[in-house]
Formats: sequence, structure tokens, C-alpha cells
Amino acid sequence: MRKATLTVFAALLFGAWANAQSGGPPPGPPPEGPHRFRGEGGPAPFSFGMHAGKVVAGAPFSADATDQATQTLADGNTITHTISGHMARDSQGRTYIQHTINGGPLAQNGPVTIVFLSDPVAGYAYVLDPNKKTATRRAIKSPGEEAGGEPPRPPRPNSNNRVESDLGTQNINGVAAQGKSIVHTIPAGEMGNSKPIVSTSETWYSPDLQIPVMAKHNDPRSGSSVFALTNIVRGDPPASLFQVPSDYTVKDAPAGRGHRPPPPAQ
Repeated sequence: MRKATLTVFAALLFGAWANAQSGGPPPGPPPEGPHRFRGEGGPAPFSFGMHAGKVVAGAPFSADATDQATQTLADGNTITHTISGHMARDSQGRTYIQHTINGGPLAQNGPVTIVFLSDPVAGYAYVLDPNKKTATRRAIKSPGEEAGGEPPRPPRPNSNNRVESDLGTQNINGVAAQGKSIVHTIPAGEMGNSKPIVSTSETWYSPDLQIPVMAKHNDPRSGSSVFALTNIVRGDPPASLFQVPSDYTVKDAPAGRGHRPPPPAQ
């Protein structure tokens, strides 16, 4: 059961992540669950803040990352799920994102690790399974390629119920970051709620790295989540980090809507 669940889960992740890396529109808010930062306009699922559909060159770095979600039940019991990992980007815009999932149905038998590679130079994106030593490959669409068949983005929350505030600039874990807070209110009665539902988000964005370095979100319906980058190092990581290990078996992902099939391997 766990193997089948993990296979489906990885396939869904690859679909959303490959679309984000291939120039298509950023995915909409992911389904409710603890395995991602829940902030409005925040990172895509498991992306740890990497920009969707944008290749960032000339801003290399590496960092550790954590994404922890906590839900408090009516009886005071709490459910906590944590994703920890490492992320990196080189001067050419290639990215490495490694996640280790602790807690939840996917990690019932121990931590689960998944690695995402995006190589816009070679034109491929990969999902690596370190346990099986396999790499699932998908071709990245060129910037001018049509993204036909992609689902439309869901509408943003009503701006009348959404208040944004500038928090200024602070040093967050050694990086200058610009802060923004968002308070979103669902009026009483809009979705059967007897009282207004208020959710809050706080995001600290680094203009130099072009990613969030910290993000917090709280929603009474789903709980709270905190995403943070630590041990941030500027400069190019080792080139080997962005390459599929030589002992991995590479297989092509099935072609889906809006994705061209990968070219033959050289």
C-alpha cells in the first residue's frame, strides 16, 4: 500500500513540478495537507520557494530548508508533519531540490527522500528516487512553446477581503529580505461559517536570491506552517549536484497534456 501511495504521490509531484519548471503557468494552491507552505501566492508544492516557470541565472546559492506544518485538533491534540531538505542553484539556473519527508502516511515506515533536478541548459527535468536509484526524466518546454491544455489558474481571493502590508527589510538568516504580510478574511456565511475566518501569511523574500527565505502561515481550518532557509551559502555549488548519478537508471515520463515527448537520449 505504501509503495503504491508513494508512486502516485511522486507522479503527482512530478506533474506539478515539471510544469512549474517548464515555463507553464504556476500551479494553483495545492490541496489541503501539511506537506507544503500554505501561504497565498507562496511556493509551489515541495518547491521550497523556487520560482515557477522562471530560470534564474547569475544568482547561485545553496541552503538547508525546512517546512513544518502543525494542525491542532479540537481536543487539543496536535498533528505535525515536517519536510527537511537541501536546495541549490548554479550560475546557469540549474536547480537541485532534495526533500526528506518525516511523518504522515508516506513516512510510516521511516523517512522518505525525493530529489528534483531541473537542467534548463540541457532541457530536462528529473525526479530521482535514491532508494531505487532511478531517475524519471521529462523534457522542459522552450520559453516560446505553447502550453496548450494547461488548466487555468484559480481566481485569487476577493481583494476586498485581502489586506497586504509592507514589513520593510530585515536580515533573515544572513540574507537581506523584504517582508510582506497578508490577512485574508472569509466573511461569516460565505461558506457556511457562523463567524469570519481569518488567515494570516508572512513572507520574507530575498531580491538577490529571488526566492523566499522565510514564510509563515496560519489558518484556523488547517493549522500553521513555517518554511525557512538556513545555512545559506552564496556561490556555485559542485557541478555534480545537478547531474544524475551514473549508477541510476533513467526512464522517460509518459507524455502528458501540454508536454512534448523527450528527444532521444544522446
